[in-house]
Amino acid sequence: MPRIAIVDIMRETGLSRATVDRALNARGKVHARTRALVQETLQRLARPQTAAASPAADILLRIGQGLMLQLRGAWERARPEGRFLDLRRADEATVLAAIEAHCADLSRPLIVTAKNTDPVVARLAEARRAGKRVIAFLSDINPAARDAFVGIDNRAAGQTAAFLIGRALGDGPTSVGVVVGNAAFRGHEDREIGFRTTLRAQFPKIALAGEAFGEDDSDLTREAVTRLMRDQPKLGAIYNVGGGNRGLVEALRAAGRGDDLLVVAHETNAVTTPLLRDKSIAYALASDPAVLLAEALRVAADPSASAEGLDFGVYTRFNLPSFAS
Repeated sequence: MPRIAIVDIMRETGLSRATVDRALNARGKVHARTRALVQETLQRLARPQTAAASPAADILLRIGQGLMLQLRGAWERARPEGRFLDLRRADEATVLAAIEAHCADLSRPLIVTAKNTDPVVARLAEARRAGKRVIAFLSDINPAARDAFVGIDNRAAGQTAAFLIGRALGDGPTSVGVVVGNAAFRGHEDREIGFRTTLRAQFPKIALAGEAFGEDDSDLTREAVTRLMRDQPKLGAIYNVGGGNRGLVEALRAAGRGDDLLVVAHETNAVTTPLLRDKSIAYALASDPAVLLAEALRVAADPSASAEGLDFGVYTRFNLPSFAS
């Protein structure tokens, strides 16, 4: 059997050295799915290879900056055969044109994060009928337009945010706000629905007083939250379902609320981690981007594969995960 180094498993899975070490040596807490991924990778690398085993897929992402950087790094470590397309600042016409171009080639699956709009759904559904395999990633889309969805349970994430805020604010009447990238993202919609329904059911004295739409962009989020704070200066908390967290915090600081307003956000990355450390964000809900990508590549490559909602954690400045960067 060839000797397999930890760096080999890191390269194939996109996991950190610490996570691989814990999974191999049963040290600390490692999710069963992550442990299985490491063991499967170890066994595969130990087998004689007669051909390149790199997964083949294209990925098209319309997400925030911090998560984009993490996924690009995981993609480069996994080295799949395919194209990585960053559409973070793209308008809808550009996104649709990119989907058109990728759907013209039926040979590789497409992993896609995009808005759940009629033109996007129609084009992807047409491509699927022609034989294209489509994996909705991070944010779900109409089932007619994809073969599977890989991501966390976004409704449960919104419920978790409501629980954290409700328990932190106590029994007194107060109000909260929500920052949404765009309601056309199914993942954002699901998080907001989970948040609203849980507030109503479990914390009836907390009123949802306003929304800000920031398109996962720092500048647009700053402008939207500035307007929200002007209209609702006494908010007790804000839940950001998407990206643009740097702009969110800048707007709160400009309004004099940078130190006393509870913020719950998503992801632990180069943008959010410093904001967690300086207490601008209290809680971040996150899942390891490398694990998410590895699961998407697995499901994309295997037509018989089924996908389940992946786990996410609740992180503070005291328990930042190994994948935070």
